[in-house]
Amino acid sequence: MLLKESLTSAILSIKSNAIRSFLTSLAIIIGTAAVIAVIGIGSSASKALDEQIDDLGGRTLVVSPGQNRRGAVTKGLIPIDIKDSAALAKNKDHNWKISPYIARNRQIKFNNANINERIRANLPIHFEVRGYEIEYGRIFNEEENFGRKRVVVIGSSVPKELKTSVKNILNNEILIAGTAYKVIGILKEEGSTGWQNPDDELYIPLLTGAQRVFGTDNLDAINVGISNSTNVDEVMMTIEKILRAQHDIGPGQDNDFRISDYSQFSDLRRQATGIFTALIAGIAGISLLVGGIGVMNIMLVSVTERTREIGLRKALGASHRAIMLQFIVEAILLCIIGGMIGVILGTSILFLFASFNDWPFALPLSAITGSIIFSAMVGLFFGIWPAKKAAKLDPAISLRYE
Repeated sequence: MLLKESLTSAILSIKSNAIRSFLTSLAIIIGTAAVIAVIGIGSSASKALDEQIDDLGGRTLVVSPGQNRRGAVTKGLIPIDIKDSAALAKNKDHNWKISPYIARNRQIKFNNANINERIRANLPIHFEVRGYEIEYGRIFNEEENFGRKRVVVIGSSVPKELKTSVKNILNNEILIAGTAYKVIGILKEEGSTGWQNPDDELYIPLLTGAQRVFGTDNLDAINVGISNSTNVDEVMMTIEKILRAQHDIGPGQDNDFRISDYSQFSDLRRQATGIFTALIAGIAGISLLVGGIGVMNIMLVSVTERTREIGLRKALGASHRAIMLQFIVEAILLCIIGGMIGVILGTSILFLFASFNDWPFALPLSAITGSIIFSAMVGLFFGIWPAKKAAKLDPAISLRYE
């Protein structure tokens, strides 16, 4: 009964001072919205990364150029080239899929549109290794690769960037660095991975790129696709053995190439995202505490304004406990309302952000309940002092207060 009366009184007080109540809880709203948005963005980013890894259908190792060291002196990067990838492809011990590539930015022109975009020269198997699917047309084949044919597969966003449609660009020619290439296929939309966006890239046969576009056999990297059941350590040892022989690296000498586990990199990236999310959420949580101080200040003002009311209630028999409960409930309710508005605002921000980046919407229920509970605790903590002050007022003095 006492709690119900206190709740009714708190609601009436908040309604009668709606603008002041809103401004008081503004810091709670902003803090809660920031916490919800940041945690949700971190969760959505991690989920998007997991989906992209799953789309690969297995694990991907990346072989990239390493440092050339002579004693303690670094002499620069030692390139890996097409011959290295061919040597790896000859090995059949692990049933791996070897996908070398070269990637550079070049000018692209179609009709009057001119853009600078990333050109990736790779083998046909690259699309399988990375889990990319064709939506219109087809991908190039091995014959077109060995024949150095001028054909190109484009990402889903490229037609729009070139201010044209799929119908107009498919099976027509575009200019890559001034040379005509026939568009034979358009990929399905893949979405950004955070460090690259396949939807914006153009794909040409590896040997075409090496000879006609880039003028080099040196590779950016070699992707090695393996199944999840494959022993990664054994695969790495095999790669190391083959490439050390290719590069004439003697016993005791350091490798001049690097072998990285793509999934381990993703794990590190996920951990970094988690740490960053926790840090920003912690900073946002501080604004909740600042909001709590604002609630405490306004409750102290409210106690002063309602001194006569408190005196009258005490004179009519209201207990010390009843007066305290009235103001504590009001502070908690004010913070809960702010927290709920903040949850709605933060969820809306997350939805817009996830939609813009084509990420899955992911918001842990614990983040919502935790934010509201924390808001209530802030109200309880910062409402105790004003409530004690109200409960200690002398009714005789309070009734004479002007």
